[in-house]
Formats: sequence, C-alpha cells, structure tokens
Amino acid sequence: MRVVIYTGKGGVGKTSVAAATALGAADRGHTTLVISTDNAHSLGDSLGVPLGPDPTLVRPNLYGLEVDVLTELERNWGEVHRYLLALLASQGVAEITAEEVVILPGMELITALLLLDQVDHDGRFDTVVLDTAPTADTLRLLSFPNAVEWYFDHLFGLQRRIVRVARATVGHAMKTPLPSDQFFASLERLHARFQRVRTLLTDPRRTTVRLVVNPEKMVIAETQRAFTYLCLFGFAVELLVVNRVFPTAATSGYFTKVRAEQEANLASLTELFGEIPQLPVPRYPHEVVGIPALEQLGRDLFGSSDPVTVRPTSSPVRFVERGGHPCIELALPYTGPDQVELSQRGDTLFLTVGPYRRSLVLPYAFTGRKVESANLANGTFTIRFASRRSPQEVARAA
Repeated sequence: MRVVIYTGKGGVGKTSVAAATALGAADRGHTTLVISTDNAHSLGDSLGVPLGPDPTLVRPNLYGLEVDVLTELERNWGEVHRYLLALLASQGVAEITAEEVVILPGMELITALLLLDQVDHDGRFDTVVLDTAPTADTLRLLSFPNAVEWYFDHLFGLQRRIVRVARATVGHAMKTPLPSDQFFASLERLHARFQRVRTLLTDPRRTTVRLVVNPEKMVIAETQRAFTYLCLFGFAVELLVVNRVFPTAATSGYFTKVRAEQEANLASLTELFGEIPQLPVPRYPHEVVGIPALEQLGRDLFGSSDPVTVRPTSSPVRFVERGGHPCIELALPYTGPDQVELSQRGDTLFLTVGPYRRSLVLPYAFTGRKVESANLANGTFTIRFASRRSPQEVARAA
C-alpha cells in the first residue's frame, strides 16, 4: 500500500492538495482512500461529499474518511478503554464524564495510526493519502510510534510485574481497580500494531511526506523546522508543494508589492530546499472547492504524471563505517550545534532537537559500544562509536 502524507502550517492548503492528489490517483486506476486526521475536518467540504468514520465512495476508485475518535476508540482499544473508564468511575467520575475525559489531547493522532494499520492489514486500498493536522500535530502523530517503542522496551514489563505483586498482596483492599491480565494483553496487541505502522511509515518505498508551503516568510520558517524534525524521526520527504503562487500577470496596482515579495520568497525556497523537487500551484481567482476545481488543481500540480509516483529520496538515517569506526549519519538540515543534545543509556541513544526527542535503539552491530564523538557539519549529524578493532587495524582502515 502506497502512503502519501501531506503536512504543513495551518491554512496553507493541505486539504485541497491532498484531495486533488487522491482524485488524480483514482483517475489513474489506483483504489484510493483519502483520510483526514485533523479534528477540524474540512475534507468532506472540499470534496463536496459528507464523510464519516467509514470509507465513503466519492467517485469510482476514490473513497474518503474523516477520523472519529469515539468510533476508533471503541473499535481498537477494547480492554484498555474499559479499564480507563472503570478507573475514572472508581474515583467518582460519572460515566458520561469519563467518556469525555478519555478523549485526551492527541487521541485523534493515536486512533489515526491504528486506523492506518487496519487499512494496510485489510488490503482493500492500494493508495492512501493523508490530509493531516497542522505541522506540530502531524509531528506528534509521526513520532508517537517511537515513544511507544521506548515505553515497551523500558517500562511495560516492570509495570506488569508490579501490578501482579500488588494484586496478590494489597489488591483486595484497594478501591481503585488494578489492571487485569487482559488489559496488559490488549496493550501488547496495541504495541504490535504500532510496530507495524511504524515500519510502514518509515519505509521510503511505501511512505513519503510532502510539505505544503506558501511563498511567505513565516510559512517557510515553519517548513524548515518541520523538515528538520521529519529527518530526525527518519521520514522521507520527497516533494515541496508551493501553493498559491501569484501569476506573473499580477504585477500592477495592488498586487505589485505582493508579487515582488513572493518572488523573493520563491528564490529563498529554491536556495533552502534545492535538493527537494518543488511543484508550484497558482493562486486561483476562485475558491478551490468541489471536484471540478480540485481536478484543475491536480492538473496544474502534476500535469499528466501519476500523482502518487514515488520520487527518489535519500534515507535521513544511515549506518556506516568510517575509518574502522561504526557511525550513524543523520540528516539534520537547518540545525545548529547548540540545538542538538545527545545522550546514551545502554544500547539506546536519546537525541533531542528543539522540542522533539527521539530514542534510537542501536542495531546489533553497534551494541555494547560507547559514543566516542558527535559532530554536526553541512546538515549531517555524525555519531561515531568506539571500534573493537586493534589500533593497527583502525590505522590501516583510515
């Protein structure tokens, strides 16, 4: 299954571009599902078709879906959901309020990941286009499987043992219910699903990210940060969609200054993202709503090419050997040395860039080795590990 993820600052036109991509893919014979993960859904409004939590036929080969948290919670969380409700009820929270409390911030993102895993497992669609929330929420969505992996590697087993001891000793005297074995089994099943979706999302042959940007300074700055954080978590960025570009004819009167500013910002985009293909979309004299307008956007964006073709990308994370030392090379564009923090605990690296932190479990060939040095140069963060070779072998390799 091919997955195309559109992300960018709020208001740049992600929904229109995602819908146009999905329409173009369906017209070329791909059985396509376009999914909105933004809780302020506008995908149905864009397509002119009411959408809900189940795939709705929009036109031949094209289905649309807007993630509904309550529906996905009931479908996917089972024992976990029931335990949380029982826990809140034991603290005097009424059932209706408990239902509301369980809808925690970010739950839309978690349920979207589980939905994506289910769609991949069902095999009904060969193409999925994700219309995501604004950049920060999308980064939380894509980084969540990494956080889950760290929790299960370091805390899950310990917590399960503690609960078993508590159940056998003080459990009968506690008013607060302890998690059951079924609860932990449900968590393990969820863990397996998050592992699968993590594999799907970080496979550049199947999943790629496309950044939607307007030629405006603030939007470009946020897009730079998003690009850095996507590289941090190992996601392949294949395309930059430059939306709402004023035509060259708009060079007189009111639009003279606007067009001049856009020209300067377009030049900046080329300088900053020169290695990533850029596809411009004009600013239309009408609102891009409804299938005819979206089809025009798709033609202007992709021409006669398949809109979901995988474009060549380089992996943001590489495991290599330099001078006899195993190294990790991580793309971190637009980042200064003072913005990166690195620590090691056992066979896990913790890398922090800005507000985002990634845990990276070392592959087998790197286990048991300590970090010797780390260097950031030309947008690449290189982590060098101690070598097990003799000094003579290292010198010859260098």
